Amino acid sequence: MNEQAKTQEATQPAQPAEQKPVRREISDPREVAALVLARTKQVTAKKDELTNAIDGLIDVAKQLTRSYGAQLVAIEHLRLRVKALEEAAGKAAAEEPVGTLQ
Repeated sequence: MNEQAKTQEATQPAQPAEQKPVRREISDPREVAALVLARTKQVTAKKDELTNAIDGLIDVAKQLTRSYGAQLVAIEHLRLRVKALEEAAGKAAAEEPVGTLQ
């Protein structure tokens, strides 16, 4: 029975994963209006979906921008602190007498 099922599957043509809808000519104005409304709803739904995705991306971009700005401020403070410490160490080394051992 298993072999019979395999041979039946092998002889049948493969079905495409997604079949395209059959197109027919529409002449009734009510059908045309219904079709146009359905397509309009599809477009509106896709537009809303894309709007939500874009809003999410904008929120993430704003958060990244704030974080980047905060990091730049922190780096600048550290740079100024290192510069001040280097100057203080340079002055202390210059004021220390040469040849004095402690």
